[in-house]
Amino acid sequence: MLLALVLAFAIPTYGPIPDPSGSPAPPPAYLRVPATAGEALILDSGSTNRAGYRLRVYADGWTALQQGDVSIRKRVPASLVKRFFADLRAAGPLDRITVMRCMKSVSFGSSMQIGYRGKLSPDLSCPSSSSAARALAVDAGALADAAGVSILPRPLKM
Repeated sequence: MLLALVLAFAIPTYGPIPDPSGSPAPPPAYLRVPATAGEALILDSGSTNRAGYRLRVYADGWTALQQGDVSIRKRVPASLVKRFFADLRAAGPLDRITVMRCMKSVSFGSSMQIGYRGKLSPDLSCPSSSSAARALAVDAGALADAAGVSILPRPLKM
């Protein structure tokens, strides 16, 4: 009995506890990929030196930014939002966009993806021959700037 108890505590467990139903748990609400045509999500992973962000963009011109513990809701230029949603529609299903895999620095590398109509793009920070991928990457950068994304380094923890 003592041996069984020692073994039970000695065997490390990693990761989430599996759901007994066998179905995967849905993603948290803040990572939900928008399913409607009036909302898109820009995800930037950040790096060890720069905080990532989640930027929800709404067709009515509002954005909701979450970067670290800072939340900002802001209206951005209508022309930028119109161009972004036009480029999203022109790109088709985002999971079909092709980009090349690219190597990234462990410290400075980050990835950027866009979620729209239930699909998530590949990493748009990698080079692509797709004009749709390039247009979306430019739009996402412009929206991030307009919404107030900070490129300052992560704050030091004391």
